[in-house]
Amino acid sequence: MSNTIASISVERIERPFVRPFRNAKVRMETLSYLRISIYTDDAVGYGEMTAMPGYSPETVASMTEAIRAHFGPAIEGMDAFDGAVETALQDAIPANAYARSGVELALWDLRGRLLGAPVHALIGGAVRTSIPIGAIVTLNTPDAMAEDAARSYRLGARTFQVKIAGDAQSSEARVRAVRAAVGSDATLAVDGNASFGVSEAMRTMDAIAPHRVAFFEQPVAVWDVDGLAKLVRRAVIPIVPDECLVTAQDAMRLIHSGAADGFNLKLAKSGISETRKIMAIADAAGIPYGLGSMLETHFGTLAGIHMAATIRKPLFSAELFGPWMVRDEKSELPKLDASTFEWQVPTGPGWGAKPD
Repeated sequence: MSNTIASISVERIERPFVRPFRNAKVRMETLSYLRISIYTDDAVGYGEMTAMPGYSPETVASMTEAIRAHFGPAIEGMDAFDGAVETALQDAIPANAYARSGVELALWDLRGRLLGAPVHALIGGAVRTSIPIGAIVTLNTPDAMAEDAARSYRLGARTFQVKIAGDAQSSEARVRAVRAAVGSDATLAVDGNASFGVSEAMRTMDAIAPHRVAFFEQPVAVWDVDGLAKLVRRAVIPIVPDECLVTAQDAMRLIHSGAADGFNLKLAKSGISETRKIMAIADAAGIPYGLGSMLETHFGTLAGIHMAATIRKPLFSAELFGPWMVRDEKSELPKLDASTFEWQVPTGPGWGAKPD
């Protein structure tokens, strides 16, 4: 069986949200994805990638161009197991992390299929057979967010990421409404999507702390590491960077600056290889972490399940909630244990399933 990468293809797909998605930066009714396929003469590996407006510095159009014109040609003709493949991708365009991550996801699926092994066995090994899921509560009026959270609670969710934006008063009202809807035993975290100034973030922390908030994700601008550090030092609510954590170097800077109580990892922004480096740095520094998502489709969620399976002590339930937010009936749904609201970790080769 040949391991030589023969070609790479990219397909754009569009999926509607079940209900409009909104955070502090954007409102969307549909989301565009790329399906990346890497072929050898005998096998094919699949990856999925999206670039969310208001979050990613890349677009689906720029990722398509980067893959077709640069990343694909950089690795065509190479052995899929050659350790230089990741280096070739890094050297092709150093800054296009999302496009590179999509290619890398397809590469790991290909490796798993060639070996007949699940990806989690190739990236450190699974330490659990199921992955608890947390729900995402999109930004809306307090009443609408309470209804959204209650709907997810009825599905089985007991951990919730609540989107907030910009000011303490509206944030407190939203968190209060969600807490009332899901009860005292549920775990709540909030995500500011970099929409707060430092002073308003401080006021917001004080306002929402009585509602027992587990952590505050990315309250301030991506560039404001000093601001994150100020919020960490206040020690009112743990601070978890997201948008400003892409590379291992970002992880080092955040740790050295005292700007993180935990990390939110995402395969979309860091890929498999860089995420593993970040995990190693965080482990060495005693920083806990969990796995977020970019609202992947049913198929795209599989990659997150494999990565989450390798995290020994996750900071929070994996936010692999895309299949409930995006209409994607054509893709195969990962296996769910409805009694515990947990994804079952696949055991088949690669991601364990193929997209339609």
